[in-house]
Order: sequence, then structure tokens, then C-alpha cells
Amino acid sequence: VGNPLDISNMVLFLASEKAGFITGENVCIDGGMTRQMIYHNDCGWTYSPSKDS
Repeated sequence: VGNPLDISNMVLFLASEKAGFITGENVCIDGGMTRQMIYHNDCGWTYSPSKDS
């Protein structure tokens, strides 16, 4: 589970010259949760927001 800073960092990267060769990409910013396919209540994992978010 990410936070707004994760999204803003990707936006800044995509707006930079370093991303000049990237076109037509879907960027999933979820800390790897989609790849792991772990969701709330799976395998004992539960989502609880941190105090920092």
C-alpha cells in the first residue's frame, strides 16, 4: 500500500528527461501488491494504514 509521495515521485520521473524513451506504458504503483496478488485477509495479511499516511 503506497502513499501520495510514491505517486508524485513517478510523476516527477515521467516528466523528467530520464523518461524520454518511455511511451504508452501503464505504470502500477502499489509496492508490488499486484505482482504478489496478496489482498486484505489473504494468508493472514491485513491492511492497516500507517500513522505516517
